[in-house]
Amino acid sequence: MAGQLRLRTPEITPIEGGFLLRDPYGVYEKPLALTEGGLFLLSLMEGRTLEEVREEVFRTHGVIVPLKELEELAKALEEAGLLLTEKVEARLREEEEKLKRERPMRLAGLSYPEREEEAQAFLEAFRASFSGEAPPARALLLPHLEPSRVPEVYGAALASLEKTAPPERIYVVGVAHRPLKERVAALPVPFHTPFGPAEPDLGALQALDALLPFELFNTPLAFREEHSLELPLFFLKGVFPQARFLPLLVGQRTAAFGEALKVVLAEHPGLLVLAVDLSHVGPRFGDKPLSRPLAEEARRRDLGFLGRLAQGEPEAALAHLGANPTRVDATEVVEP
Repeated sequence: MAGQLRLRTPEITPIEGGFLLRDPYGVYEKPLALTEGGLFLLSLMEGRTLEEVREEVFRTHGVIVPLKELEELAKALEEAGLLLTEKVEARLREEEEKLKRERPMRLAGLSYPEREEEAQAFLEAFRASFSGEAPPARALLLPHLEPSRVPEVYGAALASLEKTAPPERIYVVGVAHRPLKERVAALPVPFHTPFGPAEPDLGALQALDALLPFELFNTPLAFREEHSLELPLFFLKGVFPQARFLPLLVGQRTAAFGEALKVVLAEHPGLLVLAVDLSHVGPRFGDKPLSRPLAEEARRRDLGFLGRLAQGEPEAALAHLGANPTRVDATEVVEP
């Protein structure tokens, strides 16, 4: 493989004996397993030719790496969509162009039914799971986790939405689980749901874009598999079929976005929905096996965080989490 190599930043997961690398946007579904040595070779490839990689390894470690081994690694990287060749770039452009027209359902048949009739019954079952009282929503914290895991939480949200006057537009602010080119991104296309497409509010989105110091419509591929928007949009479209939506992803908090959002909300009123998740603890996230003290600590942080947000105290909510040792998946969308 001639010429300087250009790499995409992979999603890396430690596994027994090495690492699993994936396309961060899921366009290429086949992962690539590498040993620590393979990951080291990968770290040398950006901007170098394969011959230059060989020379660097020999210069720093005195080891001669067979050229065939490097060629095989480069080929495997291309097959995983992690090496930017003409073929890979063409496929990424094709997928991006599709997302600039519409965002298909990705979780239908897995997390919720695909057909409208079954989806409506699904929604009603979640509403029935909560028997308490809920006030109308001025702003709403809505989960972005698998619905079957917390039916009563979605039920409480539906009970609140039931008492809320139908909004003209809904701002859905989700946590970005895929890399963004900027701190915040939007996708101004219909998001398909079993209840029909969740149409974008293009005027409000353009107003928000005009107030930001960066391009808002910057990473279409980040929306391709993003569950922090798809799951809330399923419930919101089912309750408010006539509303228009502003699907937004936040990868990192920024005061510019918070201030711009306040201005646009004043000019284009609507319901603000923050799509959040709470603590992530246990071996899967690098902790020791789940224990009662760890579970209690996660619960304490979750409830303290939510309680302070409910009192309208975002700064106190973030301060309560501190360094966020239980990995609450919501801090990006909370603006002081």
